[in-house]
Amino acid sequence: MRDELAGLLRGHASAHSVPGAALGVLHDGVVTCAYVGVADASTGEPVTPETRFAVGSLGKPMAATVATRLADAGLYSMDDPLAGLVPELRGVGWAERASVLDLLASRSRLPLRLASEFVGWPDDDEGVLSRVAATLAPGEPTPPYWSYTNAGWCLLGRALEAVTGLGWEEVVRANLLEPLGLTGTTFATWATDVPRVSGHEISAAGAEPVPPWTPRNLGPAGSTLLSTVEDLLLFAQAHLDDPSLARLRTTTAELRIHAWFDAWCLGWGRFDWDGGPVWGWDGLMAGQRSVLRLVPDRRGAIALLTNSGTGRALYRAVYPELMRTFFGIGMPALRLAPDPGAAGDLSRFAGVYAWPDRRWEVTATGTGLVIAGARSTVEASPVDGQTFLVDAGDPDTPTMTFGAFDDEGRPGALYQMLWAHPRVSP
Repeated sequence: MRDELAGLLRGHASAHSVPGAALGVLHDGVVTCAYVGVADASTGEPVTPETRFAVGSLGKPMAATVATRLADAGLYSMDDPLAGLVPELRGVGWAERASVLDLLASRSRLPLRLASEFVGWPDDDEGVLSRVAATLAPGEPTPPYWSYTNAGWCLLGRALEAVTGLGWEEVVRANLLEPLGLTGTTFATWATDVPRVSGHEISAAGAEPVPPWTPRNLGPAGSTLLSTVEDLLLFAQAHLDDPSLARLRTTTAELRIHAWFDAWCLGWGRFDWDGGPVWGWDGLMAGQRSVLRLVPDRRGAIALLTNSGTGRALYRAVYPELMRTFFGIGMPALRLAPDPGAAGDLSRFAGVYAWPDRRWEVTATGTGLVIAGARSTVEASPVDGQTFLVDAGDPDTPTMTFGAFDDEGRPGALYQMLWAHPRVSP
């Protein structure tokens, strides 16, 4: 089986310009893994079972797992308000109303800013999450729309630091890595000499290594976590075996974001595939992509780690066959064909959607929308009543989605990838 898995991975990795990848399947209690290609295109070092990849936002379900275990240990309740746990948020109105559970459900209404979601700070000391919380404290809460947020997971990390008295990485080591035996998982901020991949972006010239992006201020959101495919499957096994972790698969938002998920749970996305459902999440880091899918009803999982920005295209090529073969589940192809007229009256989408430091202006044309941001303007064609195609060649964000519709069918938010930008005018 290992040879067949390697052959499948090798063929599709080459087709999608992925220099190196690791793929693992957990089925009937047996783990089978395959490793192909190189960790770094400039050195030719091969990918091996010991090679660490940046897992990115797969750190979020790991953080949710730690939060659940500490709540079960009695250190706090999931319903406790953030203001009572995070010293920097005491007396802050939105933090008094938002709970730990709200962070996991992406409904905390914390202030959303480009600067706090995507900007790495030069600070790398253990007090950086305290400063993250202090920076967010005076901001205005966002409208009550579901929104993905990196800053929310950083606040969760700060809350867990406060209740344990440990730094974030030590919280994870003590409550996840050591109990589960995740010996191949570490942090880029730790001075550990381990084999790791270089991320790559693909251009006409081929695969070009890119510098790692490891800001500690976004650590709980996944920026510093490194792991192996075998460790990801050990993590998946824990979720299949531990009934207390099943609550993280509870649906908290019936919101479909095309190309991403059919509903949101607590650190996991839900996928309503034929024969499913399936749960999991993905990670996007500089020149690296990671994917983990759980199939609890079949007690199985599939994990993929890649060192290319095209890694999610590889995922869409490989997973349908694996899901069907091992679990009898049909993974649908991603629909990207425009459907003129599917969105009805396009004028209802027109308006400005913005954060204080990020803005999208949407205008309607005869057949679609023009969506203008600070760095780009795209023409968008309807795929369905809320989804618009913007770039069929983008393996991560081929579409943009509108949500929070009012009684007149006007959207209250524009989702760029997974982040909600509230409508501010007209």
